[in-house]
Amino acid sequence: MREIDAFSLPPPSTERLRLLFLTVAAGAFFGGYWFLVLARDGWRAQNGACGQLAQVADFLDCSTRILVLQSLAPLAGPALVAVLVVLAYVAAPAMITRWHRAEPYAPWPEAVRATVEEAGLSRPPVLMVSGRGLLPRMFTYGRYPRYRVMLPGSIRLYAVTDPSTVTATLAHELGHLRNRDVDRTYLAMFAAICLALVTVVPMGLSAAMTTGATPAFSVTWRNAVLALLVAATFAAAIRAREHDADLRAGQYRPVEMDALLSGGRQERRGLLRLHPRIARRLEVLRSPALLMRPSVAEAVASGIAAGVIVDELGVILQAVLPVPSLVAYWAAGAVAAFPVSGVVGLGLWRAASARTLTWGATLGSGVALGAGLVIGALLAPRSSVQWNLWLSGAPDYTAVAALDQILPGTAIWMVAVLLLLTTLITGWLALAARAWIPGAGPRAWRYAAPFAALLFAVVMGTWFVAARLAAAERWGPADLAALVITPQVALFLMLLVFLSSLALWPRVRTAPAAAALLPAVPLVLVLPLAPLLVAQAPTPVPVGQAARLPDSTQAGAICLGLYTVGTAAFGAPADHPARARLGELLRDSDDPLLRQVGDMFLRGARARSQDLAAVAWTAFVRRCDHLNRYPGRSVPDPVSPFPVEGW
Repeated sequence: MREIDAFSLPPPSTERLRLLFLTVAAGAFFGGYWFLVLARDGWRAQNGACGQLAQVADFLDCSTRILVLQSLAPLAGPALVAVLVVLAYVAAPAMITRWHRAEPYAPWPEAVRATVEEAGLSRPPVLMVSGRGLLPRMFTYGRYPRYRVMLPGSIRLYAVTDPSTVTATLAHELGHLRNRDVDRTYLAMFAAICLALVTVVPMGLSAAMTTGATPAFSVTWRNAVLALLVAATFAAAIRAREHDADLRAGQYRPVEMDALLSGGRQERRGLLRLHPRIARRLEVLRSPALLMRPSVAEAVASGIAAGVIVDELGVILQAVLPVPSLVAYWAAGAVAAFPVSGVVGLGLWRAASARTLTWGATLGSGVALGAGLVIGALLAPRSSVQWNLWLSGAPDYTAVAALDQILPGTAIWMVAVLLLLTTLITGWLALAARAWIPGAGPRAWRYAAPFAALLFAVVMGTWFVAARLAAAERWGPADLAALVITPQVALFLMLLVFLSSLALWPRVRTAPAAAALLPAVPLVLVLPLAPLLVAQAPTPVPVGQAARLPDSTQAGAICLGLYTVGTAAFGAPADHPARARLGELLRDSDDPLLRQVGDMFLRGARARSQDLAAVAWTAFVRRCDHLNRYPGRSVPDPVSPFPVEGW
């Protein structure tokens, strides 16, 4: 078997650290949403002030500004964590040096000097000797471009009595510098600590003290899952970087590293194992291919973090960007797709370069990623509970994407489609790796990564838009597909399918069997879009008695009818008579703003304007939400048809 270059691609520790940062960002989003939106009392007064405005245009502008602020507020969570992490990262080297009362190590013995020179570093580190008791091991610290290696106080003795152990251990620490993982590791450690101090613990206490049992439990268990995910990812990243450093040191000190690990002692295990087992380290040193296998656990974890990010960031971008909802969610998907591609895709590519990739591992990674995205959607703050039923500061129900509100058949279909699409993308990555690596080498990944991220972004963004629509209304699979995948979107998806097939052309030229299967690739990729072929538009909603709002002038009764009927009151896309009837009903309402909304519906019906009808519908839904949760005046309850006196 050919010799494997473990560093022809970014090492495994790199992708685990990317996953950690993505997970910390997801947890910080959760904290920002809780403290600045859900648990803040000031939103009720601001929304109430909007409801007192006399003109519907002013009401829409005011409520839209509040929704935009509520959408942007969660960004303060990741921003605060980032600021604290940077401050800790800047201060850490000086604090570590002061804590250990360290002094520069001089003069260097010849064996130490030779080891540093053989490492081939452009900037050799400063060797420091700890003056604080017996240091059990060496470690690397500092920040670019000035790094340090902390040595135990007994280094001068051991450099004479056991030089091979000293040089092997030092080579391992220099391996961290060759991998450029020192900065990333300290940033990851501070990110995990800051997330716990700023989000996990305070949010659990806040939820327990300020809400009822149901929302407090919902927040606590989701918070706990994200915290465990961060801790497990950090431990996995630290273990992986130890393997990477061993392999780097083994490139120029193989005999000493083998002897060091053969006679090494295992560290005492704490709550999380931060170092691999000595026996495992020795196995990987002798057979680097053991590291070059895709991990199902990493695929699930990356899917969970990406699901939370896309769910939250999609709402933010939809509120602040003047683009269609689907485009905003594609942009949110792109933010999460690059780390996902770097974790899942790079793992597959690395295994293909080592010729250890199997189709079972490929398909398993795809299914695991899709399952992680579904779990992430369930963990996202906006999917936790119907927050507007518990907290007055929560955004209106149109921002909620609770998956338990989707029709069971539609939910099963959506999950199946997501698992199929993520599996197809990982399958494409495996085929692309086998097509490109023989000619261009493993570093062809730099060309595959952006396109793989684009595929992941489109799939994640489209699926989360569909989830929001399905949670808001009881859509069937065919109607939901037709709502999301318009003809323009379908053309774009077909272009991606064509480019994906074209990327496999080198494989087709060298593998006749693959040439026979290639025409089936577009058909398989388009399979989830099959409902579009039978439904070019949503099934027209009946505008009969079942879709009508109650014939009443009371705003409370009309809004109650809206919550019952839903978008059926709006009618089909071109059903302007339905909007005219809706306008006539609202024009006689006892609420001044609803009367103005009725006039908007009537003008839109006369002009046959879809845009004006959409604005009127937004104003209608938002006004009913305000009357329900922020009444500036008493809204009369619907009059009972039964007598209340004289019985």
